[in-house]
Amino acid sequence: MSFQEGEFATPDGARIAYRMRPGRDPIVLLHALGCDATMWDGVVDTLPHDMGVIVPELRGHGASTLGWRAPSVELWADDVVRVINHKRVEQPAIAGLSMGGYVAFAIEAANKGLARSYAFIDTSAAPDEDAGKQRRAAAIEQVRREGWRAYAEESVPNLLNRDDEKFTVNRSQVLRMYERAGDSGLPPTLMALAARPDRRPMLMSIAVPSIAVVGSLDTITPPDRARAIAAAIPGARLHVLDGAAHLSAIERPRKLAGLLGTL
Repeated sequence: MSFQEGEFATPDGARIAYRMRPGRDPIVLLHALGCDATMWDGVVDTLPHDMGVIVPELRGHGASTLGWRAPSVELWADDVVRVINHKRVEQPAIAGLSMGGYVAFAIEAANKGLARSYAFIDTSAAPDEDAGKQRRAAAIEQVRREGWRAYAEESVPNLLNRDDEKFTVNRSQVLRMYERAGDSGLPPTLMALAARPDRRPMLMSIAVPSIAVVGSLDTITPPDRARAIAAAIPGARLHVLDGAAHLSAIERPRKLAGLLGTL
């Protein structure tokens, strides 16, 4: 079954775009910084075809716009819950990669019982340290001075495995997504990520089946971050994807789909 595309307006004037495929055992897929729904294309193509899928595009990314409220992980979480409620989806699994993982934590913090399970992928429950916040500030300044492409080009070596046989194709996909976020979407997103809260204290209270997944070559949120998540959530399982860097959904879509199909 092909995707249905839709959007809805938020109270603060944003337009939130999403893709949806009706079906059993629905799963919500949340993308990374600078990316959009197409980040998940390889995963969705490999998931069981009768499995329901919802892929929102977070504010400032893809076809989703910014409203008058400043972006935050809590605001993105509220938007995702609005999509879920708007489409009357009950008890979805929720999978978030990197920034999407931060949003998944925010959803669980404010809407306990909404999800039947979670996948936290190439992400961290810890907040940015001071050095990380300074790097976000430098990135915002780079976008202001040089534009989105300079920032994206500099980011790609940390997002993808340069030795992967599909690196050139994967790099082109990343740049296309970053272009859609562009000079307007990236700076407020970077600010929101720098301000995100510490989610480590809540991990032990997550009472639904959960997995933590990470690329073995991820240098942005290294495997020790995933191990910490898996160790703190009761019953959670850890999966390391060999040869994948930060954007494991792009580099290892089949392996990741196999894990998500069990949620």
